[in-house]
Amino acid sequence: MTVDNRILQFFPQGLRGDWERGSVNFQKIQEIRLRVNQPVRVLTEREHRLPIIYGEQELEEIFRYLCHDSVYAYEEERKQGYITVEGGHRIGITGELTTAGNGRFIAKYIRYMNIRLAHEHKDIAKKMIRYLYHTKRGTPFNTLIISPPGVGKTTLLRDMIRLFSNGAEGYRGCNVGVIDERGEIAGAYRGSAMLDCGERTDIVTGGDKQQGISILVRTFAPRVIAIDEIGKSADAEAIFYAGVCGCNILATIHGSSMEEIQHKSEMERIFQSELIDRFVVLSMDENMVRYFEIYDRKGNQICGRNLLQVPA
Repeated sequence: MTVDNRILQFFPQGLRGDWERGSVNFQKIQEIRLRVNQPVRVLTEREHRLPIIYGEQELEEIFRYLCHDSVYAYEEERKQGYITVEGGHRIGITGELTTAGNGRFIAKYIRYMNIRLAHEHKDIAKKMIRYLYHTKRGTPFNTLIISPPGVGKTTLLRDMIRLFSNGAEGYRGCNVGVIDERGEIAGAYRGSAMLDCGERTDIVTGGDKQQGISILVRTFAPRVIAIDEIGKSADAEAIFYAGVCGCNILATIHGSSMEEIQHKSEMERIFQSELIDRFVVLSMDENMVRYFEIYDRKGNQICGRNLLQVPA
């Protein structure tokens, strides 16, 4: 698939002409923002305003196209405000909401969309791997990635999963179980990984973290369980369950520092128990250059600020 087609795949045939004539570097696109009756905006290293405007009819057409004209097949995802398409790309959707039962809502008229592209960058975690293994046991530490939105935590998580699974820097590979609720980590499509998560990796797509961990622990004997985005107390409980079952944890959470996440209610028990051995903190400067730092469970910095080398 050519680079152009990676973008064109989101749009019906009749709406591709403007994109084919555009000059944006498709390879670097992170987000495509579609707003009814407003110019399309694309985020790469900076924001681009494109001379493309979609009305209500075009947005509805794009949405039906992304759902393969089977809108009801995506109903559960729509209740969460997004759909995931082949390749692991997540499409945020909103507009006029209507009740969907059980206190939930669903977008009735789609008027705003945010296409977030999943990118695969291999070996970006390689220079930090030696800090994430117990040198005597040769097994991974329980590790938490802390990152603001849009800095690349899921991309980094995917590469760590791959390296733990395949083995790297002299460390042996191990079985890794991935809880991929939204299909973003593995780029799952109909349950199959579209992105490389390693040769010893088993993936549960959909469901919730507790269910996924139960399946993996009972039948797949993972050494490491990987989870994206701790966002509620139930997620923290799922992590404890995995730890009690003897698995190592690899997880992510939104935040900018260890100090910030310590004040989140769902993290209180995790910090008190000192379950996490390593904290990888991601950051990005005004030029969109990314960095990482690594801390131990006591908050001591064991790896200073380093460039996170994401290929252009």
